[in-house]
Amino acid sequence: MNAIRDNLARGVTRGLWQNLPGPEAADLAARVGFDWIVIDGEHGAWDPGDIRRRLIAAPDAIVRVPANEAWLLKQVLDLGARTVLVPMVNSAEEARAAVAACRYPPDGIRGKGAAFARAGMYSLDSGYEAQANAEISVWVQAESRAALDALEDIAAVEGVDCVFFGPGDLSADMGASPSDPAVIAVLENAIARLVAVGTPAGIFAADPERWARAGARAVALGSDAVVLAQGLRALL
Repeated sequence: MNAIRDNLARGVTRGLWQNLPGPEAADLAARVGFDWIVIDGEHGAWDPGDIRRRLIAAPDAIVRVPANEAWLLKQVLDLGARTVLVPMVNSAEEARAAVAACRYPPDGIRGKGAAFARAGMYSLDSGYEAQANAEISVWVQAESRAALDALEDIAAVEGVDCVFFGPGDLSADMGASPSDPAVIAVLENAIARLVAVGTPAGIFAADPERWARAGARAVALGSDAVVLAQGLRALL
């Protein structure tokens, strides 16, 4: 079972980007009531020890890896992540590579060894490897014009459970800003295309409820670091 993946099939889910390090921040975010939190290992620090501690505090957290690399995905899965977010996926081939890195053979290329790591509870969970292929959820990020050109092909890759849009990188690729009407129109069209093929769409953008109404199933409400910074400034 993967509750985050199952919830996407039922309707809109709302989450938080977790950029602050340390298990206390993850523990607090996990207890507030968000449908999911993302431990950001791309724009936050990639520290496996810290990510391990945060996963202990928030076992169902999604982990965003720094890049679409098999060794990074293997490492975070062995740390105990059950849902991963893979940035900068620009083609169906790259999406298949991400999924394959998260699946044991014959369905993929993930190396054995989780039985000795936290994922398999250091050998106490004897059924982990038999269940892992069915339980791991893979989200990929579409953050470029090339990704949008290949959107339906990416969405059709077996094992891709959500295509998550990154307006910041997409708008940079378009030579515009995230608030540019042209960028917003492209994102609205992209979400509609995913709705048409039945693949959940996700997005991190201003006015998350607008994107929920547009059809996104996973909407990020903000970042814990930004919430803290703005809250502290408001005290002055």
